[in-house]
Amino acid sequence: MINKFNYYLKNLNTLQVGNSLFLLGVLFLPSALPISGLFLLPALFISLINKNHHILNDKSNYYLFLAIGLILFSALNISFLNKDILLRNFDISLIWINLFNWLPVFLYFWGFQIYLKTHTQRILFSKFLIIGTFPVLVSFVLHYFFKIYGPFKTLFGLIVWYQKPILSNGGPISGLFSNPNYASIWLVLILPFLIFLINRDKKKSIKSIKSLFLFLICLSVIYFIFLTGSRNGIIGIAITIFFIYGLKKFLIFSTGFISFLYLSKFTQYIFNLDKSLYLVKEKYFLDFTFQSPRIDIWRSSLSLIKERPLWGWGGSTFPYLHINNNFFAPRQIINAQHSHNIVLELAHNFGIPLSVLLSITLLIFLYKAWRMIFFQYELNQEILLEKTWFVAIIVFLFSHLTDITFYDGKINILVSILFAGLKCILNQKKKIDKGFQTAKIK
Repeated sequence: MINKFNYYLKNLNTLQVGNSLFLLGVLFLPSALPISGLFLLPALFISLINKNHHILNDKSNYYLFLAIGLILFSALNISFLNKDILLRNFDISLIWINLFNWLPVFLYFWGFQIYLKTHTQRILFSKFLIIGTFPVLVSFVLHYFFKIYGPFKTLFGLIVWYQKPILSNGGPISGLFSNPNYASIWLVLILPFLIFLINRDKKKSIKSIKSLFLFLICLSVIYFIFLTGSRNGIIGIAITIFFIYGLKKFLIFSTGFISFLYLSKFTQYIFNLDKSLYLVKEKYFLDFTFQSPRIDIWRSSLSLIKERPLWGWGGSTFPYLHINNNFFAPRQIINAQHSHNIVLELAHNFGIPLSVLLSITLLIFLYKAWRMIFFQYELNQEILLEKTWFVAIIVFLFSHLTDITFYDGKINILVSILFAGLKCILNQKKKIDKGFQTAKIK
């Protein structure tokens, strides 16, 4: 018996196990984060100890190692070396706890690449992501149509479906998420993958059934994004359609969709779109004006960054410092949990050098991806998936110019996986280009 067990262990393909664990983690990610973690953590461990997975071989990772060093030194500096008097009543341990929002992202980025190296692996990820989002859509249906409110908790409160009561005047909905903006960004991030799967079986007989089902799911996702009242959600829809289909189809879709919303009274009666459109109109147009509360939040962020430009104030300090900020006179006191801009957030937490380093590294990374993915002459299945991946990241980054949903654990992990997948796409294309050039020389 022992010999058989040893034989099994020797012949066990640990990467196959890791890949299965990774996909199961993706499946549970949106609805049950702790269960997802039980699968993703061993998958990450298997990847990082794999002898063929050498992080140091990629020189672009050196900038990320430098970023980690700057983040850790910033935390040490504000905690022990140069603690500011303004933080005398602040719990410094929160600064170190906040690092768990940032440092694991680098490990996710490196570790999950091994499960996204091939086109087939990325298709599997897309399918598991969409299937895993079904509970989110169910929570929206229960929340909005059946007025079933929570919170619902299980596993000693580790898993929570919030289902917060909707305001009597028709406020935004969030489903199982704790915040409408979190719900919106999740839905808009899966939208490109839905579009890919709808178009994937274009020449197959199964398309008539499966694509119709996916198309209905896609419409549901778009509709629920409207109901969240998120401006970034609507902009995300526009970005997705524009990048995947181009300007002409984007204008056709926009015209048709707006006409549908305003002219279909039957649909408005069933889904109460009048109220939803009013919510969208009021929220979006206010946020695009100088009356937006975000203007004062950004001013507060800049004033704080000016005081500690090199090493920042540390993570989790912004809510405390913003309320007690004496460096500028706000028009109104706003209880903000973060700076509502990812570049300002990085500069406030860890200093301007870290913010500049990560911003430039990211821009170069995206520029390379854009050149490799969008300068293709034929829109085949593989290129469509690559566009999907790129668009999802662009949507995420654009939304983080005016908000930060990155602090939600589900979104944090998903975005890390998306960056890992885009890195795999770049690596794969580099190998193809090198092989082509070598063959040409011969």
